[in-house]
Amino acid sequence: MSKQDSSTTIIDIAKRANVTDITVSRAFNHPEMVKKETRDKILAIAQELNYVPNFFARNLKNNNSRIIGVVTDSTFNPFYVVLIQTVSRLAKEKGYQVMIFDSDSDEKAEQTAIQTLVSYKASGILLSPVRDDKNYQPSYLSLIDQHRVPLVFVDRSIYGYGEKYSGLFLKNFEIGALTGEFLSKQHCDNILVVSGPKSSEISISRLSGIYESFSNRKNFNVLYSSYVFNKKDEAYLREKIQAFYTPNMYIVGLNGIITAGMYKIISELGLSCRYFSVDLPPYADTYHLSISGVHHDSVYLGKLTADLLFSEIEKNSNDNSESKQIFVDGKLVVY
Repeated sequence: MSKQDSSTTIIDIAKRANVTDITVSRAFNHPEMVKKETRDKILAIAQELNYVPNFFARNLKNNNSRIIGVVTDSTFNPFYVVLIQTVSRLAKEKGYQVMIFDSDSDEKAEQTAIQTLVSYKASGILLSPVRDDKNYQPSYLSLIDQHRVPLVFVDRSIYGYGEKYSGLFLKNFEIGALTGEFLSKQHCDNILVVSGPKSSEISISRLSGIYESFSNRKNFNVLYSSYVFNKKDEAYLREKIQAFYTPNMYIVGLNGIITAGMYKIISELGLSCRYFSVDLPPYADTYHLSISGVHHDSVYLGKLTADLLFSEIEKNSNDNSESKQIFVDGKLVVY
């Protein structure tokens, strides 16, 4: 990793590339005006130095844009929708503008979003990463460190960094335990749990909680998808569901989007199931779907998240105080 700090300028890059600073500027702002070989050389040096062009530099004072960035893998998820709305309202009350990026579970899109926010000198970033497994170690973390951008994780963190940065998280093992306790009282002879990725720390924790409190797993099966339930997930689960199906089986969605996706599949196949969901499926209220589950108050979570972020922003840049993690309980709701 480069030893250069956030004071790196286009002049430094120009010297390394043996070109003029005008050429470097054009490489970022008008790449079509620079030869590909020269442009690639400039961009490689910029990446090595963790340099990000500051498009707002002429208009910023005190190195602060009063922009808050929100980067999430799904703005369709009701859990995030209400939380983001709450954060946005509270941020505006404090004179901040909010930029929202939906990475759609794409790692490159997440990288671009972080780079964009750093280039805009964002006052702070709320991040729900596309992955939380042990193998996901995105390069933008060094960029955030170098530019000292306050970062708060929401719902999930990057493995190994959950204690380095502040964050708001759900108690995932406890969510699983509540789910298992509910299932153990239903006298159901067929349960299908549809989880997020098998390697996800959230999936692992929630399933561990279920296993801890639900011992009768004779007719207990688990299928893995993604937490955003894309077309590939739908095709795979549509094929698998018929092999596991029995009348009135319980389908447990480990987030609301998964539950909504399974409800769609079951309805289209003309089958009948009972459902349990971690948080409400999208538009559950609109379609009058009363689904038991472990629910969270997203407005309350939004307030906690905003308070946590503003606390990070208000810290002195030289403040080395420890990060803060908040873990929130869910509530079992039975219909």
